[in-house]
Amino acid sequence: MSKTLILDIDNTLIEAMKELQPRSEAALRRWLAAGHRLVFASGKNACAFDDLITLLKMQEGWHIASNGGVLAEPSTGRFERLACVGARSQRCMDVMDQLGIPYFAYTLDEIVINRPMPQAQIDHLEFLKDPRVVLRDAIDPRTVVKLLMFINAADEETPRRLRQALQPETMGLQLIRTSGELLEIHDQHQTKAVGVRALANKLHLDVNDLYAVGDSENDMSMLEIVGHPYIVANASQTLKDRGWPQLASCREEGVADLIDTLLAD
Repeated sequence: MSKTLILDIDNTLIEAMKELQPRSEAALRRWLAAGHRLVFASGKNACAFDDLITLLKMQEGWHIASNGGVLAEPSTGRFERLACVGARSQRCMDVMDQLGIPYFAYTLDEIVINRPMPQAQIDHLEFLKDPRVVLRDAIDPRTVVKLLMFINAADEETPRRLRQALQPETMGLQLIRTSGELLEIHDQHQTKAVGVRALANKLHLDVNDLYAVGDSENDMSMLEIVGHPYIVANASQTLKDRGWPQLASCREEGVADLIDTLLAD
């Protein structure tokens, strides 16, 4: 019977700023060769999947992008918007401009910046090295999936000022930290669980049969709804407190261990 494995990418399958390790690559190839389905679920936009899909020679398949905001089939260029900021981003961008807060936008297949960014910020996050990062004078609000901004890890004042001025909840939006130095505005229904349910409906899958692996809070909704949730040893304490089965760390290629176990069943 074919199985479906849903993988977060950063710090679950691949360490941030690094490449897929050989043992993990070999395990993923064996998984696909055995006729099983592999789904990537990432906070990044769909273009972030391109290198992995090319490396693994995946000819087809839907993936979950932008934390559940988009279902994407990169091999065909097809996208389905599930929960996006869209036109509401104009109000957000106006407020951030007034407050002097630099930001950038995820669209379906690009990362758009409207002003030069310090090289230190570009170097900080792997996804900003993607060739689809583009600089434009203006960002079309209709294309925006979510908005992000860099802030200092110790900066509590900027989120407070932005929340007070924007009042995101009244617009059906959320303002959250997705890492120590990253602040994000997205639709309140934009979660990986939404993406998993949409994927299951599209492919006629039972969520109770799905396997998923994650490491951080934005993976929690996905892990809560699948029948077989796993976390890596470097997962956040919040996820560890849930008592889900724990694999070896990302660095120790825990995902490869899980695949070996599932293939042996």
